[in-house]
Formats: sequence, C-alpha cells, structure tokens
Amino acid sequence: METSICQSCGMPMTKPEDFGTNADGSPNQEYCLYCWQSGEFTVKMEMPEYIEMQIKIAVEKLGMGEEKAREMAEKTIPNLKRWKI
Repeated sequence: METSICQSCGMPMTKPEDFGTNADGSPNQEYCLYCWQSGEFTVKMEMPEYIEMQIKIAVEKLGMGEEKAREMAEKTIPNLKRWKI
C-alpha cells in the first residue's frame, strides 16, 4: 500500500486503520483517524494552536526534542491541505 500523509497533521498513513472515516463510515483518503472521524475534524482550532498541540504530542508521546518538533511542525503543517485556506 502506498503511504499517504494526513492533510491535517502530516502523519504517515500506511495501514487501512490509519485513515479517518467519512460520515458514511467509508475511509477518508486525505485525513488520519486522529484528525477526521465520521466526516468531520476531531479538533477544531486555529493553525497556531494546532501547531502547539502537535509539538506537545511529538515531545510527550513520540519522545522528540522540542526544537526538532517545533521545526518540523512549523515547516509541515502550513503546507497541508486543511491549512491552505
């Protein structure tokens, strides 16, 4: 299976269970299960708050250094489909 990247958080989606779900329960090809469930975003906030949340997750859950997590989030998130408005 080809790797897709969540167009909200940038998470790689490699397995069917990584994908979010549409309102009809079908898999969504653009967003991961953490960002998109039942046809809507799970977290509704502005991009700066979202970036801070993603940094915190990367540091606390993935053990990434804060500087690297910030650099990655600030570089990646603004270029994803959800945030290009």
